[in-house]
Amino acid sequence: MTDIGRLLEVIGGRNAKTVGLQFPVGLRTKAVELAQEIESKAGVTCLVSADPSFGACDVAEMPVDLTVHLGHAPMPHLRYDRVFFYDLGSPPLKDLGFVDAAIPLLPRRVGLLTTYQFREWLPAIRAHLEAKGFEVHVGPPDRRVAYAGQLLGCDYHTATVIDGDVDGYLYIGTGDFHPLGVAILLPDKPIVIADPERGEARDLKDVRDRILRQRHAAIARAHDARTFGILVSRKIGQERMGLARDLKALAEKHERSASLFLMDLVSPELLEGYRVDAWVNTACPRIAIEDILQYKQPILTPQELEVVLGERDWKDYVFDEIRAY
Repeated sequence: MTDIGRLLEVIGGRNAKTVGLQFPVGLRTKAVELAQEIESKAGVTCLVSADPSFGACDVAEMPVDLTVHLGHAPMPHLRYDRVFFYDLGSPPLKDLGFVDAAIPLLPRRVGLLTTYQFREWLPAIRAHLEAKGFEVHVGPPDRRVAYAGQLLGCDYHTATVIDGDVDGYLYIGTGDFHPLGVAILLPDKPIVIADPERGEARDLKDVRDRILRQRHAAIARAHDARTFGILVSRKIGQERMGLARDLKALAEKHERSASLFLMDLVSPELLEGYRVDAWVNTACPRIAIEDILQYKQPILTPQELEVVLGERDWKDYVFDEIRAY
């Protein structure tokens, strides 16, 4: 955990008496320790949010004077009320062996991508690759992304903005989902993951192809659906009510029925019992992709509903993004 001094200054400067703490799952082991330290040093009462936290799009509403959100960068286009994003920084970059493992898989012109967790590593990795003869590009952020080269699970601007300058991408991180959107949006360019935890590199092509087969199957299952449930999130950075209304109108144009469902946490057990043939998710795009096997009915992205209704061809398939314009 980084030095707590800055956090204590913010709490004192805002004259907070109650402080809410919101952690992503990976940092929950720090929750009790940090809450106790803040209470003892700042003389405040802490309230830990036990709900899951999925990103800066998902800031808890808590009865406190100040909410401290950890593990994510704020989205520049959003206005947060009494929220402080506690920057934990990146872990130390101890060696570049995992980057070297990716080198045989990379084209000469490469774009660097990562998540908030490893953002501070990019300058050193860029210099390392350039010293080996690579031409390296790092895309600037947009209104939803705080840092150059940073991907969100719903925003791939830092990749697409440099598409014309690169022949492939190197993603620094541990999972598949963030770079998966890039692999689907830009299918002709290799996406290589350099994994610092495993110390290895892998190409994302096989994962991309498997996910696309799943998406094709979901579309096929929903082809004859007559009643759609369109899911709308209440979360600050995920709410797309305008899109949901447009999708409802589109379904009705094709003589299908559709109802809007407003939720905070979208999960399969909360949707049981409703008489719908297929769900359409306008909340976090990860829900339809990563949780597909948990739902009894097919769960579609907005673009997939367009395919089902004949408004979009499968060959024009794109990954769902939440973008700020």
